[in-house]
Amino acid sequence: MISSASGSLVSSAAWWPWAAAVAASLVALALRAAAVRLARRDRERLGDARVLGEVSQPPSRFGQLTRLVLLAVGVGSLAAVLAGADDSEAGSGEGRAGAFEVVLVLDASNSMLAEDVSPSRVGQQREVARRLVSEIDGRFGIVYFAGGGYVLSPLTDDRDAALMFAETVDPSLVGRGGTSLPAGLIQGMAVLGGGEPRTPRAIVVLSDGESTVDTRELDGVLATASAAGVAVHAVGFGTTEGGRIPMPIRQLGDPLESAEALGVRPDMGANGRAWLRDSDGLPVVSRLEEESLRRVASETGGLYVQATESGIDALLARLPRSADDTGAGSAVLLLLMLAFGALFAEAYLFRRA
Repeated sequence: MISSASGSLVSSAAWWPWAAAVAASLVALALRAAAVRLARRDRERLGDARVLGEVSQPPSRFGQLTRLVLLAVGVGSLAAVLAGADDSEAGSGEGRAGAFEVVLVLDASNSMLAEDVSPSRVGQQREVARRLVSEIDGRFGIVYFAGGGYVLSPLTDDRDAALMFAETVDPSLVGRGGTSLPAGLIQGMAVLGGGEPRTPRAIVVLSDGESTVDTRELDGVLATASAAGVAVHAVGFGTTEGGRIPMPIRQLGDPLESAEALGVRPDMGANGRAWLRDSDGLPVVSRLEEESLRRVASETGGLYVQATESGIDALLARLPRSADDTGAGSAVLLLLMLAFGALFAEAYLFRRA
């Protein structure tokens, strides 16, 4: 429903510059026709048409027609640029900025340090979050979650600020261990609660789906999201085979004392890295848990995808997309060059009389 509404807005706005171009061209041609009639009348008043024809050379039919075409093209191109700029400014105002609100809920638990995908789960999450913020058209909020949920940014129109928070997600920044997806979703819903009323909203969860805490709160938050019409989309990171969780020794202070307290047994022969182990001293292997992510999406009308290019493409197809500013800028430049060239040629390259 959101996508179709967004598409109708785009299609209704796309015809306006061309309508303005046609209207401006017709007005310019009408004014030129009036000017030609006035000039002909003044010519007739000046003297006998036969005598004037002998002392002056009127423009050819081809020249007259070419000048009319150049005038229509030049004025029409300029009108299209001006109409497009006006529409763009109107679309970038407060009304359009509030047309969609989305909260990215980013997994900042230690399991995201696993390197079963390249460069790591958290590194891949940063890349996906960067693309979502760059390509989704709307206001953004950013939430991290591990053992609890943390609001990094309320809803904002500042895309650069949202990108900064999305690209700097780091498990070392979250002090509370564990993984609680419900805590992240609760904070995400709270952020959306501060948005504009009756505005289309969504949450996008980026996670490996693992949970180390009681998930009974998940039923309640999913019911709340569904009742509020908030679709929760989910992006899964990692592999079903999984990978061990590396912990940089530099984050532990005293390698031996701090590592023991955290359940981490340092491996001093592995380039200064430590690996997370359980209470029995066995390596902890983290795996992608798709079941919880699929459930989050299915119960709220959202979409679950894996963190692949095709998966993110499918997710973006469900969300309003930002316009391609580069392509728009090239089109404006082309139209301006066309307008300048046509009007210059019409004014200076053809005989007037």
